[in-house]
Amino acid sequence: MRWPLRRQILLPMVGILLLTVGLASALNAWFATRRVDHQIERQLTDVVQTLSSANFPLEENVLRQTRGLTGAEFVVTTLSGQPLASSDTELVRLVQPGDTNFADIKKWLADSTGERRLVRRVVTLDRRSVGGDRQLLHVIYPRENWRAAYVGAIWPPIAIGGAAIALVAAVAYGVAHQVTRPIQDLKSQVARIAQGDFEPIRTPEQDDEVRDLAVAVNQMAEQLKAYEAKTRERERLSTLGTLGGGIAHQIRNAATGCRIALDLHLRDCPLAGANEGDDSPLGVAVRQLAVIESHIQRFLTLGKSAPRARRPVDLAEVMREAAALVEPMAAHVGVEIARTAGSQMEVLGDQESLVQMLVNLLVNGVEAAAKERISAADSPAVATLTQVRVAASRTAGGWELAVVDPGPGPAAAIIPRLFQPFATDKPGGTGLGLAVAKQVAEDHGGRVRWERRGEQTWFIALLPAL
Repeated sequence: MRWPLRRQILLPMVGILLLTVGLASALNAWFATRRVDHQIERQLTDVVQTLSSANFPLEENVLRQTRGLTGAEFVVTTLSGQPLASSDTELVRLVQPGDTNFADIKKWLADSTGERRLVRRVVTLDRRSVGGDRQLLHVIYPRENWRAAYVGAIWPPIAIGGAAIALVAAVAYGVAHQVTRPIQDLKSQVARIAQGDFEPIRTPEQDDEVRDLAVAVNQMAEQLKAYEAKTRERERLSTLGTLGGGIAHQIRNAATGCRIALDLHLRDCPLAGANEGDDSPLGVAVRQLAVIESHIQRFLTLGKSAPRARRPVDLAEVMREAAALVEPMAAHVGVEIARTAGSQMEVLGDQESLVQMLVNLLVNGVEAAAKERISAADSPAVATLTQVRVAASRTAGGWELAVVDPGPGPAAAIIPRLFQPFATDKPGGTGLGLAVAKQVAEDHGGRVRWERRGEQTWFIALLPAL
């Protein structure tokens, strides 16, 4: 059987309060009735004492005035029961000759009509000290007056107790609702998280345990969202690597065969070999084949994060190798690559992977610079617009490898997915370069980010120092 939290809070509070207030109200009502009894007793006793010691005759006039003060009826008789005077002549018939019953104040009698309920008490008046005789005083108190006195005494504590119960029940209901409403919101949020909706909920303003729970649920949602995004990205990369592995392997074999053929030609042709290291067409072809092999290798390792042997790597050497691979492409589109490197720039990692990461960033920078060069072909500042700079600098977190280009940066629509596979705004682009760079940086314990500084776009890879 379901037992809602609201009932768990409300019912015990109301039950305990009902028991406490009920007992207190009943006790107060009982004490109030006792006070009424004592008050009426004392009042009638005072009247009897006054009438006993009074030196005036007990005539009907005196008894009627006394009735107005006390609300009781009085009948004076002789010791044998013969009526002498009364405040109401109709009550004389209730007093029988010889009736000397000293009834307790709680004894109820009925008159002959059965319509009036009365209380009677008989006391002896000794008036010999004032020149009278011994007489009997019948005190008859109407039950309606007694009941009215009781109701007047009992009603206030019962009314206050009932009001207190109603007030506390309303407050308890409000508190239960205030407590259970955020819990219902958390329940809905957890259900949405189970369905893949990781949007956070508004945390309660009151700083209590429920707010802490809401903050924890929001943190869990954020972590699950990041985990899902990372898992999806890994799945896409893994699927891409699996599907494209066969094709990429064949292309790499063809590129390797072409490069072997060029190497054989350079070995057999001394004149060609003499120009291998410069910018001769044959030398450029060899370097371009190296770039093709690098891109194919990048495609084959996409989505694979198998650990490689780590060793100290000089970032200056990484910058040199990456620039050498990209310079033929840059020269072809009229873009210059400038390097700024210091000394003892060492990190622990895999040099081939780091070169691959920097090549991807440089290719993006060269493409952006080439596009900017075409759009500013008539500008006198074209020389400054066609340079891509790669620099390394030391920071508190390690080393920063920055690739700076004069392009406008990625489009606003692509920024949220910038480092995801296949996210690109370039015609004919694959959207894999930045995804691979991000994967390599994270495999080395770093990260990749981008930012705009003035008129330049910066892509920065942060790597831990050795």
